[in-house]
Amino acid sequence: MNKKLEYGLRKIKYARLRVTGLERAYDQESSPIVKRALLNCLRKEKDKLNDYEVTGIYEED
Repeated sequence: MNKKLEYGLRKIKYARLRVTGLERAYDQESSPIVKRALLNCLRKEKDKLNDYEVTGIYEED
């Protein structure tokens, strides 16, 4: 497997882990301000993963 493909797959793997972690943190958080911030981050990460599934390209900020 070439290095570029391995790097891309690693980015996707860590993005999925970030989504899982953000979902858990959101479920456990009680402060509405923090929940809103977590939800914004979660939406951005999910949008990136959805774009990746459609286009095959994962774009980082």
